[in-house]
Amino acid sequence: MLPLSEQDRVRVLSAVARRGARYQILRVVVITLSLLILLAVPLSGLTRVDLWSGDHRLLFERVDLIAGLKGVVAGIGICFGITFITNVVVGRFFCGWGCPVGYVSRLGEDVDLAKKSRLRRALQHLAGAGFVGTFIASMMLWWVSPAVLWEGSWTARLVTVGIFAALCFGGFAHAFVWRFGFCLRVCPIGLYYRYVTSSSPIGIVFSEKPSPCIECGACETICPVRIDPKRLGDEMPGLDGSTEAHALRYGDAECIRCGDCVEACNMIYAKRDGETPPLRFGFTANRTTPGEGADAQSESSDPASGAAK
Repeated sequence: MLPLSEQDRVRVLSAVARRGARYQILRVVVITLSLLILLAVPLSGLTRVDLWSGDHRLLFERVDLIAGLKGVVAGIGICFGITFITNVVVGRFFCGWGCPVGYVSRLGEDVDLAKKSRLRRALQHLAGAGFVGTFIASMMLWWVSPAVLWEGSWTARLVTVGIFAALCFGGFAHAFVWRFGFCLRVCPIGLYYRYVTSSSPIGIVFSEKPSPCIECGACETICPVRIDPKRLGDEMPGLDGSTEAHALRYGDAECIRCGDCVEACNMIYAKRDGETPPLRFGFTANRTTPGEGADAQSESSDPASGAAK
């Protein structure tokens, strides 16, 4: 049984999916690129450590273990650097769109969304298993050549397959037990970004103008990291509801820019000519918080206000 918050998120996701999730194809494209990069680096010989046969690679040449390790560390550092630069401009965009671990969480949700159809549910399980297997294989290829499966001893094969199976089981547990709780409490990259992220120039924008928010709560319910998308420029209570200074969470540092709240807002919002939904992707300089629009309007209409002059 999923926690109540996860059940509520899946319920709103189901409503969004029925209307057509706008970002689904784009998310698949971005996550596919992430996987292709993870696979291409070791398979091409750009860098790899082979703990089985010693066929370590760096810049497509065979090298010793130390040089191979340096290459792997450098490769990981470059990947992290790219995601960090992206983080500066668009916040934790990689977490919401390109992180394979986060995408596994969504695959588990896809199974929940398909619960009314056994065939569709089985297909979602197969799709999830295929993705998890590919992701785990891509990570293992950085450390062992695939040739171990057809050239290695039975012991080497059993060890390799055993590690693969154990990691796949961890992926299954993540998809159906931990989900975005891992991103919230454990993920080292997420925890790091949480402390270094300030307000990036591009992100989720809330504005009451030209149409007021009706406070339906769909955006908060669907948010995978349990924040209020309308208040991303503010500090929020901790995951346990604590308001102690050490437990407060800053909205922009928590938001993974996944766009789920934007899709939920578009589902609820009745669009009129010349108007835009209260939540959207945009420049954060245009961000307001609930009440600002109403306060400003009240001020301008008050005869005693200086703004009325």
